[in-house]
Amino acid sequence: MVGGVCISQSLKIPREPKPGEFDKVIRRLSENPNARVVILFANEDDIKRILQASKKVNKMGHFIWVGSDSWGSKISPILNQEEMAEGAVTILPKRQAIRGFDRYFTSRTLDNNRRNIWFAEFWENNFQCKLSRHALKKGSGVKKCTNTPKLPFLTLPNVIVSLSG
Repeated sequence: MVGGVCISQSLKIPREPKPGEFDKVIRRLSENPNARVVILFANEDDIKRILQASKKVNKMGHFIWVGSDSWGSKISPILNQEEMAEGAVTILPKRQAIRGFDRYFTSRTLDNNRRNIWFAEFWENNFQCKLSRHALKKGSGVKKCTNTPKLPFLTLPNVIVSLSG
């Protein structure tokens, strides 16, 4: 029991779900007929597939869905299966742009950003390169990262920091 709420079970959707994975999730959610509220923090594709699996076993109206902003701000997770999502509650946190963030973030480089432990991964993913020579494979087409790219390639008006309250 957490804060007066009894949690029946906590399930995780694998990063790369195999066929039938969402059917299995719905079966597990159905094990306890008294547990009907499902709090779902998932990406929009996984939400769509959960609703599809629920529809396949005729669970329309059985679950009360509480969804994150991946669901509440988009139509795609429920498109063509609106009846499965009827009565759902979705949460969209208040958002506000923070002045100066774009300027600060786009000034970051490999040399001046040692505090953020995820920055190296961010750099590798955005510039399709590897920082470590040992991670480079011959013929992979992946280059070694340099400090020459600058982040202003990112137009950051879409970067928004979520705030509660």
